[in-house]
Amino acid sequence: MKSKTISKPRWIFPGLMMLALSLILAACVTPGTPAPTGDPVEQAMQTLQAQATQEYYQTVVAQLTATSPVIENTPTLNPTNINHIPGETTPPAQTTEVPTVAVTQIPATPTQPAPTAVPATPTRIPPTATPIPCYQVTFVQDITIPDGTKIVAGNSFTKTWRIRNSGSCTWDTRFDIAFVDGTQMSSTKVWDLAKEVKPGETVDISIDLTAPSTVGSYQANFQMVNPNGARFGTGPDSKGSFWVKIQVVDGKGMVYSFAKNACDARWSTSKTNPLSCPGKESDVDKGYVLTKDKPYREDGGQENEIGLITRPNDASDGYIQGIYPAFLVKDGDQFRATIQCEANSPKCSLKFELYYRIGNGNFTELGEWHEVYDQMWNTVQIDLSSLAGQNVQFSLVVWNENTSQDNRGLWLNPMIFRTK
Repeated sequence: MKSKTISKPRWIFPGLMMLALSLILAACVTPGTPAPTGDPVEQAMQTLQAQATQEYYQTVVAQLTATSPVIENTPTLNPTNINHIPGETTPPAQTTEVPTVAVTQIPATPTQPAPTAVPATPTRIPPTATPIPCYQVTFVQDITIPDGTKIVAGNSFTKTWRIRNSGSCTWDTRFDIAFVDGTQMSSTKVWDLAKEVKPGETVDISIDLTAPSTVGSYQANFQMVNPNGARFGTGPDSKGSFWVKIQVVDGKGMVYSFAKNACDARWSTSKTNPLSCPGKESDVDKGYVLTKDKPYREDGGQENEIGLITRPNDASDGYIQGIYPAFLVKDGDQFRATIQCEANSPKCSLKFELYYRIGNGNFTELGEWHEVYDQMWNTVQIDLSSLAGQNVQFSLVVWNENTSQDNRGLWLNPMIFRTK
């Protein structure tokens, strides 16, 4: 027996439209009206159709009201796909276009590139400056009485220094100058500062002193004193002193200078007789004699007294001699001089001699002294009282010893000194 094939009626789609109209009319049925009856298959188809339609519109509404960015490639819904029954030929797809809702795309904030690391430049820390002390003195120069000045025993003198306030605090008239140590040359130990001295300024300080009564070399040291009584001076620690250095000599005064009257003498060497006066320092071969107002001592210091420079001729037995005019000697007269090699004469080796004669007699030696370049010197003092009342010629002689190089003999302020 052949099975009967049941085919879906071709009026299904128009039927659906009619079904929808029926549902609307059914909704208008008055209460109490019985529900219409129909084919169960048809009812099932209607239920499925309603569900599919509801799901379709919910999907469209969701797409239209979405606030998310526009979805590209919006899917096309084919109602045929929903109504298709298996076994039936699929009708041509009917495309329902869904309007695209333009949603403003907010541009993404561009990612800022990470800053390039720049190597840190090392900071050069300057060296820490040495702090300037509040109170400090810098010695500038001696205005009077340079070191080594000769002062007659018991004589008064005024010492003046020029100093600088090298500290950071001002000095005023409450500050003092004080004797610290050494030889005290005044009954006063403290002197007032006469004016205000600001940092960096200089001031000349003068005090009155008296030379000791005994012949010799003396030094007195001084410092500044602040209002609190604290002393300060020179150097980085402000503990140094400024000073006065003198050489005390005996006597009543010079009556004859061999240096000032050098060219009154007759000079000669073992090679040249007579020798011109004054000579030239370039005349090393034949020797020379000349004077210098402020010669340099063997230790490099400069003197403030006149000096007589005597250079023997350049020979192993070379010498230089000067014979002075006759001088009337009195009781108590002395010959005085300080003898040494002149500065910058490292190979100097000399013998100094002093002679005298009366009338046309022979020369008699009064003394001799040997000198080498050793930063030292001889202080000569010879009593001439035995020659008092006579006209005496004096002769100064210098000989080469051991060498003829650098033999520049210095007679510092040679004189006849009268004590009575």
